Amino acid sequence: MSDDVRIEIEAVPRPGLSTDQLRQAVAGHPRVLAELGVGDAEGLIVPHAAALGHDPGPAAPFRATVFDPIGNRAVELRGTLDRPEEAEVRPSAFRPQPSSGELTAAAAVLRADPAFPHGDDVVVYRPMPPLADLENPDGTTVRRPTLGVYTPSDPTGVRHRIVAVDLTHRAVDWTPAGIDLRMHHDCEHTVPEGVDALADRGGPDQVHVKVLRGDTVLWDLLVVRPRASAPQNPGVGGGVELRNVRYRGRLALRQAHVPVLNVEYEQGTTFRDDASFETRFSAAGSDPVGWGWRLCTSPPRTILERTDSDSGNFQGVAFHHDGRELRIVSELAAGWYRYASDWRLGDDGSIRPRFGFAATANPMTCKVHRHHAYWRFDFDIGGAADDVVEQIDAGPVSPGPVPVIRETSRRRAEGRYWQVRDKSSGHGYRIHPGPYDGTADAYGVSDLWFLRHHPAELDDGNPGPRDRAAINRWLDGESIDGANVVVWYAGHYYHDQAHPQPHQGELIGPELTPF
Repeated sequence: MSDDVRIEIEAVPRPGLSTDQLRQAVAGHPRVLAELGVGDAEGLIVPHAAALGHDPGPAAPFRATVFDPIGNRAVELRGTLDRPEEAEVRPSAFRPQPSSGELTAAAAVLRADPAFPHGDDVVVYRPMPPLADLENPDGTTVRRPTLGVYTPSDPTGVRHRIVAVDLTHRAVDWTPAGIDLRMHHDCEHTVPEGVDALADRGGPDQVHVKVLRGDTVLWDLLVVRPRASAPQNPGVGGGVELRNVRYRGRLALRQAHVPVLNVEYEQGTTFRDDASFETRFSAAGSDPVGWGWRLCTSPPRTILERTDSDSGNFQGVAFHHDGRELRIVSELAAGWYRYASDWRLGDDGSIRPRFGFAATANPMTCKVHRHHAYWRFDFDIGGAADDVVEQIDAGPVSPGPVPVIRETSRRRAEGRYWQVRDKSSGHGYRIHPGPYDGTADAYGVSDLWFLRHHPAELDDGNPGPRDRAAINRWLDGESIDGANVVVWYAGHYYHDQAHPQPHQGELIGPELTPF
């Protein structure tokens, strides 16, 4: 870190009721217990409970989910923080992904099974899909987290198996229906980290960060860790999320995150990946506000930089300033995939959102596939209103900036870029596509969307066929000329083992430059 630059990090509690207080209030709600058919709140899980809005007050609305893992049912609550007992309660189809604690408990059941393989090199890891629930004849379902079993020395040559664990009955299904069992070889050499190494030891969900050079505040923002990102939509996640981003006192972004993350294989398999499950990476430094937040003395190293290990000494969000920019980074896990959620905030006001793609040893990446990451940038240049989007096509006969006055989507083209500008001040940010960001195929849908801001349009709700991004459903012709503008930006990464990219893939993402 440069001698004249300092980073200030301060924990920021959630407004109104604390998360723990809200969780207790909703889990014991009489209508929740009645709807789930249980006598008390013991054993119930509250995977999601948060106030809505950017700056909620003590009486702000909240949304929460309560899940019964034994009955495999969930309910959703909507109410206000000052009167949670009056919340509306209704059934929900949401099923939370297994937590670290649930995976650890499932691993204990698995290891006690007589069929569990012996050997010091056996690793129990988190695979995809995360659940293999079983439907009973009466319509009820049994929750069954999945686990991967990596046996590199197996005499039959089968190196990977995916099993389902019924924690209630402490039973293991070694051949769950619908799981691809062709697990006899690997396309990556990195041994996956075992589920026992992953933990969540608490710590703040969000912090207030300032970057100062001397007495000048360069950056002032709120950073939300992946496990708490996009709290209005349970189970979505958005990687490392930035809020209320100010450069030299001027507001630029109200919110920025990655709410949609897809992968498609050429043979037809698709996944909507979760971007909230934090995993370990390497980061040296101190923890100024508690577990999960680290101010680094050297650049943090995810699996993309380490290349040889899926382990590390840290889990959460790391900060490092190299004298030119602040890097904010976390590593995420979705089955055998590893994602780097990475932001670079330059001292010159530039913003470089980055997302990286990697994987541990598994056979699925042998198959040609495409990753699609969709950033959501809620631009508030100097304030929420009066912004305009302009398209620039560079060239000798360029017409100059052309206003985009209605909601629309766009494909990238050589020499083309866009800018979001505040009409009153003239200040704004240009959006230049990154060199590795690709162009959308039919599954990727498009490259950019320009929308008018609506609070409910935070993620697409995964309604698209085969997990395809469904951002187009918000294109209804509204004016974005002098409005509160939201830009969705998609990056598409093509992974083919026959034509490998540099190790574990490139970091993709656009360049946001101020003007």
